[in-house]
Amino acid sequence: MVIRPGGAPVPRAAEGAGAIVLPSVRPWVTAVTGFDKGSGKTALLNALLPDARRAGPVAVFGIGLDGSLGARDAGRPAEVRVEPGDLVLTTDRLARASAARLEILEASGARSSLGRLILGRALRGGDVTLVGTDHLAALSETIELVRGERWAASCLVDGAANRLTQVNALGEAGFLFTVRVERANLARVAARLEALAVLLDLPVVPDPPPGTCRLEGPLTEETRASLPGELASLSVADVTKVFLPAATLARLVGRVAVSVRRGVRFLGVVAAFRDVSLADLRRVAGERACRDVLPNPYEVVAA
Repeated sequence: MVIRPGGAPVPRAAEGAGAIVLPSVRPWVTAVTGFDKGSGKTALLNALLPDARRAGPVAVFGIGLDGSLGARDAGRPAEVRVEPGDLVLTTDRLARASAARLEILEASGARSSLGRLILGRALRGGDVTLVGTDHLAALSETIELVRGERWAASCLVDGAANRLTQVNALGEAGFLFTVRVERANLARVAARLEALAVLLDLPVVPDPPPGTCRLEGPLTEETRASLPGELASLSVADVTKVFLPAATLARLVGRVAVSVRRGVRFLGVVAAFRDVSLADLRRVAGERACRDVLPNPYEVVAA
């Protein structure tokens, strides 16, 4: 089992009958974010939808325009497959172009080159392009509206790449990381996984004891350099406020008792491997950094 501060036990990926079992994403909000663009966020979102629907209709949101919309050949956008009853955030223009039929529940007054932002409920299934707001506060309000009106049983968010900060902005959200691992980026991915492991191991201390340096803002290289040299303990709001390289963070944790005041619900790292394997990643990053890496869900496991 994987247990993270502020969250419940999460089963690790299991192999069986030629399939990979992903963590359950029910309920309520699960954000899928990636280390980089093109890391498989939207593919994972589609893979998670069947599990989420076991609890009822799903609301599917994006943060901004999906990054791969303009990168596909012939202008083909990345899309999610909605079923009747699901909710989706898109634009009126893209809704008309979709094979799905949407009932508009809410419409924004703002317009863009992609049309007016709408929250629609699927009356007929089909592929829909996700388009969302860049403002996390607005997205959080929309999620609370959906929750309050009981329009959906759970919510999946296709998050912006490399944006751990969105997790706590969305309330009590669980989160999954996606990562594409290949020989060219193996060392870089290993370093980022090492930093993530250090962050997730920080103890949760809601009320730090007297004498602890309580940091209200982000922990950056600049703020770290300004900390007292004799500092014994440091309290940060949560892991989304830490912006230090892996090596710098490891050195700080080695000499200072660093804690966070709020925990996060972490579900794991979904990795897609190209020309390397999970064993290769373990050799470079170590067991600790790879303990929450789930097998590639997009490949068939040999019986």
